[in-house]
Amino acid sequence: MIVTREAAEVENEQAAPVAAAPAPLNAVTAVRNRTATKQRPIDIVTVEPQPVTSPDAPESAFSSATRDEHGQSMLHFAAARTHTRNALFQLLQESDISLGYRDELYRTARDVSIQANVPENTVEIDKWLLHMAARGNTEKIMELLMEGYDHILDVVDEEGVPITEVIAQRGDTNMSNLLASIPAFEESRESLHGAVRRGDLSAVQAALSGEGGRTLARCQNTFGRTALHVAVLAQHEDVVSYLAQTYPELLRIGDNLERTPLHYAMGVEKIESLSRVLIRAGAKRVLKDLKGRQPTYYFMNKSEILRLKEEEEVY
Repeated sequence: MIVTREAAEVENEQAAPVAAAPAPLNAVTAVRNRTATKQRPIDIVTVEPQPVTSPDAPESAFSSATRDEHGQSMLHFAAARTHTRNALFQLLQESDISLGYRDELYRTARDVSIQANVPENTVEIDKWLLHMAARGNTEKIMELLMEGYDHILDVVDEEGVPITEVIAQRGDTNMSNLLASIPAFEESRESLHGAVRRGDLSAVQAALSGEGGRTLARCQNTFGRTALHVAVLAQHEDVVSYLAQTYPELLRIGDNLERTPLHYAMGVEKIESLSRVLIRAGAKRVLKDLKGRQPTYYFMNKSEILRLKEEEEVY
């Protein structure tokens, strides 16, 4: 059985603050060139205080870490560099940055570590996830699943024992049940998003009618999109209306670059009808994405949203 969580409904007409550039590690600045060349190890890891977040933002089990306009957190930068022993694990402990954050290329920090050819960082990231699971932190593991993080069940310990066996040996029934539910949950998510793409409203309603339907509606795929994001890109007005009115919390959930469904609606052909539905359901016209853009920006600059639409069409 999957633990369900509902985001609190908060009304606030103030614009969400623009995220500042991520606080650099002492020697981790300018690491954006994701190179496979290993750099000098970093001796000290520092963590800056976390900024105040918008009350309109969805609740999260992780800290709301600052990310740059490309969607990269401090963890993305750190994942591309070599470090002294346990430095990256210490960073994860102190900053509590979500492993599920994806940049504009849909890469998690783990993906970056693999592309940068720093396997020890991949190991440290997996070690942190196993650490959270071993401590019985179902809330954070569930949050990663909700964010579309796709490297949970393939984690192993130092001896190569799978995460499911490690948790079973510890006798943690709740965590074991959560891990066991992941394949079915991911299958349900893909089935739901497939029905949304087809515009099959009855199938969408059926998929969300069971226990845990609200959780399923809120989950994101590996592109960072919820069912409502997908519905807007597919321009199925009846599906958009149903999701927006039944699950209004989806109006505030951003994609990998914190673009809301209303941001998407401004860049598609059916802008008038879709934006009207979303705004009537409670979508905020002042919320900004990671690039500091409000939804109206995409009315005049549609290319970015049209590219996302093309991605969905070939999915």
